[in-house]
Amino acid sequence: MYINTCKRVNTRIFDGNVGNFKNPMPGVVVDSCVTDKDVYEFYLVSVGARQGMTTPTRFTVLYDAIGTSPDQIESLTYKLCHTYYNVSGAIKEPSCIRYAHRLAALVGERGGKQNQPPKINSKFE
Repeated sequence: MYINTCKRVNTRIFDGNVGNFKNPMPGVVVDSCVTDKDVYEFYLVSVGARQGMTTPTRFTVLYDAIGTSPDQIESLTYKLCHTYYNVSGAIKEPSCIRYAHRLAALVGERGGKQNQPPKINSKFE
């Protein structure tokens, strides 16, 4: 399964009545009306904003060989936002994306023209 994640979206999701808007609760998923009809995509609000307006994250399912239901994919992505070791609550994107970002930054800092990238221990694999 391949899922594209985009944190920088201009879409805003509101909750409440007209004239009395508020931020949606964490865990709100929007998978119709504002999404693209040609591909399967959804917006997920994984964290609540303490101040200002919350911004959802857009997920686009590019390839699904498993054949899971949309509810299971949405639930899995929301649960993965709670498994990051540095934060006791949720983060904006799933933890595996944050781990990959941190690993790329580490290799970029330590590797370079003079330095070789770190070697993986053969016992680790």
